Amino acid sequence: MLTSLRKTWYVTAKDLLIVAKDRGAWMTLLVTPLVVIVIVSFALSPVYKGGSLHATLLVSNHDAGGLGKQLTDSLAASPNITIQAAGDRESKTLKQGGSSYGLSLVIPPDFSARVQAGQSVQLQVYDDPNSTTAAPFLKGMIDGAASRFSAVEVAAKAAVSAAIRQNPHADAAAVASRASAAAGAQIANQPIQVKEEPAAGVKTLNTFDIETPGFAVMFLLFGVMIGAEGLLEERDKGTMGRLLVAPVSQASILGGKLLAQFAVSMVQITLLFAVGHFAFGMDTGNSLAGLALMLAATAFTATSFGLLLAALTKTRRQASSVGILAILLMSALGGSWWPLDIVPSFMRKLGHLSMNAWALDGIKGIIIQGQGFIDILPQAGVLLAYGSVCFLIGLKMFKFRAA
Repeated sequence: MLTSLRKTWYVTAKDLLIVAKDRGAWMTLLVTPLVVIVIVSFALSPVYKGGSLHATLLVSNHDAGGLGKQLTDSLAASPNITIQAAGDRESKTLKQGGSSYGLSLVIPPDFSARVQAGQSVQLQVYDDPNSTTAAPFLKGMIDGAASRFSAVEVAAKAAVSAAIRQNPHADAAAVASRASAAAGAQIANQPIQVKEEPAAGVKTLNTFDIETPGFAVMFLLFGVMIGAEGLLEERDKGTMGRLLVAPVSQASILGGKLLAQFAVSMVQITLLFAVGHFAFGMDTGNSLAGLALMLAATAFTATSFGLLLAALTKTRRQASSVGILAILLMSALGGSWWPLDIVPSFMRKLGHLSMNAWALDGIKGIIIQGQGFIDILPQAGVLLAYGSVCFLIGLKMFKFRAA
């Protein structure tokens, strides 16, 4: 028994030494995923709490009264909007999408008069969908500001009607003028405001909290795919067959190689999380033990997936083609590219056929939701069962000599 374990360790040490000296492998295992994680995290930071979406709105105000300016001031009060007044040249090109701002607002000349008279009025918005992703946000802000005008003016009209009923001899024009002026002041002052605060016990999200786990799991799978290609290459070149001539069992050979792959996977995913934490402030949650369990279960399942891939394919090229397709599908469906919370329910169910979804459920449960060791045991259990099935099938089907 001890002799067999010692031989397994020799095979493991040999493979680890080869990987340690392979600079190209470490480029794939660490440098490439880090570059991708950093770029994606910074690019998506405005979408999450790590940053705030900001947009510039081009406004062409032709209103002869004061309500057009009040509408513009109401929009400018938002810290996420910058108002850019349109000059004559820009105003002429709005219909043709000649503005570089993506979304432009035109306030008509009779805006104040029609609002104060209680008549309907139309604000014109020109949208160039190819130039900005902030258009839905800006449209929502414009709709909200217009709704405030409508609500205040309706209240003003009701107040005028009530005042005339109470005093039929009152000057209707004077009452309407005072009510309109008061309505305009209310619009400008925005008496009802919304203040956004995180709920008690909910942490402010760092974009790296969301993006690092997903891409780390995806590149972990690419790492084990390279390991599967290495197994097939050794088999095709006869290296593995020559090892069988030596007094080393198949179990020791395959066990040593899988143990080396598991160790490399643990180093890879641990370093990615460490860089995310120390360099970019990624949270590691309240349970390091739970996080360690999830990382180990993920590394084990990924290693087993690599063995299964090597068993199901005949050549290194096949392993690469099948592996890339499988990894991209699992990553897309399993939440490595985007949170599963934003996809339809049937895609969430479909995504949980992949190991990515279970790994990310547990890891993000610790990092984002503050779960503890006990809370993530179901996810870790599913991962270990998933990996065990892949391991047993791969072990039974793997051939030490090329067919």
